[in-house]
Amino acid sequence: MSDFRKVITKPGEVIDFETVFEENPYLRTGVPSKKGTVERIDYTTAVYEDGKTYNKTCYAYLPYGYDKDDKSKKYNVLYFQHGNTCEPAMFAIGGNKYMFDMLFESGELDPCIIVFITYYFDPLGNSEQRIANGQIPAGDGGWEGLPPYYYKEVVTDIIPAVETKFNTYLEDATPEGIKASRDHRGFCGYSRGAVQTWRMLHYDFEYFRYFAPMSCMTTAGHKMREPFTEEEVIEYVTAGIKANPELPFFIFASNGGKEDIAQMNEQMKYITKQDCFSYGNDPEKNNIFYAVSDFYHTDYLVPYYMWNSLKVLFK
Repeated sequence: MSDFRKVITKPGEVIDFETVFEENPYLRTGVPSKKGTVERIDYTTAVYEDGKTYNKTCYAYLPYGYDKDDKSKKYNVLYFQHGNTCEPAMFAIGGNKYMFDMLFESGELDPCIIVFITYYFDPLGNSEQRIANGQIPAGDGGWEGLPPYYYKEVVTDIIPAVETKFNTYLEDATPEGIKASRDHRGFCGYSRGAVQTWRMLHYDFEYFRYFAPMSCMTTAGHKMREPFTEEEVIEYVTAGIKANPELPFFIFASNGGKEDIAQMNEQMKYITKQDCFSYGNDPEKNNIFYAVSDFYHTDYLVPYYMWNSLKVLFK
């Protein structure tokens, strides 16, 4: 398979969105010979300031060759947030789990731990309503009585539960310890999960070095369907970066074709022109890239987006 075309520009330079998006055919048709395993992690969260403690679950995909007893081998961790109406088990133990095995089958990508998480509080208990429209209690905003503190849940509860269980670079599960290991941690999400990825860039920039929003624009905060201006978007996306100018980062944004979320194309035209960004897919020289496919909008294509982003993330 061919490598990406190298694209390097100067900060603020006008960019060409005719970028290369690799469609790995083996993700759909291949049969993996090296199969990873999946472990369920149960944890609690009480960050929502409603006096309640919620019991929640996420799933960690451990790549082939992972050995819990080999403490000398540490793994980068990529957190994945699904889109509206979905839930994490459909990726971790569902029919397309083998596609994540195929991500690493060729050896072109460095194996990493992929963690499937959810903003829903009870996606399986409310499955009928979730599948119908996604409108069940969730922590990412828009649910009456619950503040949009999912970004707090990720850092306060999910990261410690996951990264202290497996062989990762986290040595101290305190906020400072999580910040110290940010070079080995990424966050990605599809559709509604991409909106959450942009929020993680805004709120949790100090805890993650890599961000990969897939097929959705940023909503400039928690204004889910209200109008927002170009200035609001720029201020929102760059806030964490400008507050921590010494911290390196990389944003690998990607989107589908005409049937996908078109607003992301428009936003990326002006987001990437800001002085804090250098556009290109060379992580040694650049910090933001945008890959465009001809895919329609569906979470089942997530492994294709991961294939593209993981060619750059953690490099």
